Amino acid sequence: MASYVLLLKSGEYTSHSPEEMQKILEKYIGWMNQLRSEGRYRAGEELNRTGRVLRTQGNRVVDGPFTETKEAVGGFFLIEAKDYDEAVSISRGCPHLEYGGEVEIREVIPH
Repeated sequence: MASYVLLLKSGEYTSHSPEEMQKILEKYIGWMNQLRSEGRYRAGEELNRTGRVLRTQGNRVVDGPFTETKEAVGGFFLIEAKDYDEAVSISRGCPHLEYGGEVEIREVIPH
């Protein structure tokens, strides 16, 4: 089995009430528990909205420019799948897609 990182990008959550947000969170937890019961779940977390992008300019490292909010990675899952096609199939069930979000799927190359 190969490992894949599912990067959760974008998504619209600001217009939801606290009660709606709780139901959304429960969808994510349910999906994560399903992956766990199938032996596919390895890790997953929400990421802080703030962060920095470091780039080198000349001989120094500069802070920024900062990632646009619409491009920000809001969280990730680390899963196992037999191949890329299966990882895509598994990702289709991610609740993030229900809220205008994107899921970028990247295979982890072990070193």
